[in-house]
Amino acid sequence: MDFAEQMFKKYDQDKSGSLQMQEVYDCLQSLGTKFSQKDIQIIVQAFDDNKNGVLDYNEFEQLVYILQNINNISIESVLFYKADSDKNGVIDVNEFMNIMKSLQVQMPDEKLKNFAIQMGAATDGIGFENFTNLITKMKVLM
Repeated sequence: MDFAEQMFKKYDQDKSGSLQMQEVYDCLQSLGTKFSQKDIQIIVQAFDDNKNGVLDYNEFEQLVYILQNINNISIESVLFYKADSDKNGVIDVNEFMNIMKSLQVQMPDEKLKNFAIQMGAATDGIGFENFTNLITKMKVLM
């Protein structure tokens, strides 16, 4: 049994086969992260691919993989690595659109696309620093 599976089984307290927000919070706190309840809500939104409000094992495993492979654990860095689906170190227009939709950002697609292009997603891609600055500013809106 790998680490993600051990943690999932330990924190799936109601044995539902998924982790609710409080269970995710408790799990990540036990790992020494400093995520707030609001951060956990954002993380669950980002990783909840089927949009059922909880994390199933595969969704949780993605989160654990990212947490194990980044140096500076923050909500912004977790979201960057979730968004960077092709793992090339930058966020392109489609990746930007996907992460914004998963975070349920209420903005028309065309505006989101234009915003991504203005940030450089259509040329060199949105780098880590620009993306994390954006997420920091957007957290007040989420």
